Amino acid sequence: MKKTLPLFACAAFLGASFHPFSLQACTGGAITAKDGSVVVGRTLEFGMPLDSKIAIWPSGSEFTGTGVNGPGLKFTSQFGFLGATVGDFLDQILDGVNEKGLNVGLFYFPGSAQYPPPAAETAAKALSPGQLGTWILANCASVADVRAKIGAVAVEPVVLEILKAVPDVHYKVQDASGACIVIEPVGGELKIHDNPVRVLTNSPEFPWHLTNLRTYLNATANYPANATMGGLTLSPFGMGGGGVGLPGDFTPPSRFVRMVFFLQNLPAQPDAPSAVSTLFHVLNNFDIPVGSAQPPAGTAEASPDFTTWTAVSQLKTPSFHWKTYGDQAVRVVDLAQALKAAGGKPMSVEMGPQTPDSVSPSLPYTVK
Repeated sequence: MKKTLPLFACAAFLGASFHPFSLQACTGGAITAKDGSVVVGRTLEFGMPLDSKIAIWPSGSEFTGTGVNGPGLKFTSQFGFLGATVGDFLDQILDGVNEKGLNVGLFYFPGSAQYPPPAAETAAKALSPGQLGTWILANCASVADVRAKIGAVAVEPVVLEILKAVPDVHYKVQDASGACIVIEPVGGELKIHDNPVRVLTNSPEFPWHLTNLRTYLNATANYPANATMGGLTLSPFGMGGGGVGLPGDFTPPSRFVRMVFFLQNLPAQPDAPSAVSTLFHVLNNFDIPVGSAQPPAGTAEASPDFTTWTAVSQLKTPSFHWKTYGDQAVRVVDLAQALKAAGGKPMSVEMGPQTPDSVSPSLPYTVK
């Protein structure tokens, strides 16, 4: 079934800014296993209820983009895909994977995103900021494919209705070969950066984060040797001494450094299941407890940052694994099976409770 849906049903205006406390601390990374399997994962932090769902879109689905001045690019999905949504807006994918094993994730980019103003000559290829990920999943098979086709779209500063603001975002794109890029709207154009570390957080611009890694060249996972000061021999207190000096706060630069450190020191994983499990363990280090990251003064209506959900995609045999704030059991949807179950029609799957006041009770366990 072909179905046309406006990807963002929202009013549009120039000059709106994304609330600085709305989405603060997403962290993403990737692992390649010994058998060549690639897994990609991230956390999602959101300072307001989101209630994401898993949307499943078959090939042949038709979409209409939204520009500042009205309808934009019309396109039909070449590939089936699935991903986590913005609430009930099933065509707004925050993180997802398609049939070719291409993953796209949207990450907050506050104060750095610079979208081009709308222009008559680009109106027919206009997309709102959140639509770019959906368009990529629907039309691209690889990172190289994204590079070749990205000129067919124009991302405009369209207001996202659920936020009442233009979302400042940048994008992490990775394929089943392990290739990875970051796409950032800067200076009125979409700039593409190679991502050799396959990590992304938030502002500032991606090249700055790579440069900042030079500050931590001495960081190591190795156990420190004893040191002598005068006649006193000093030994480490215990394990982890090599990591002393790593930044431990929740700012984007600090999380970027820690994620690179963790991934660079991982032992090789034998296969996809091991890599998926290990990446969840790594991402646990970026789970933000409620109350630890407060919003700016004067924004009392916003809640503190917390990790709404964590997701890991397996790209070789595409599948989407996730857990939520209120249900820490990892669940999985296999893309091929999901598309078969969908029967050619868009459908959705509940992700589970995602806020501190909606925690699922623990299931009883019978000891035998």
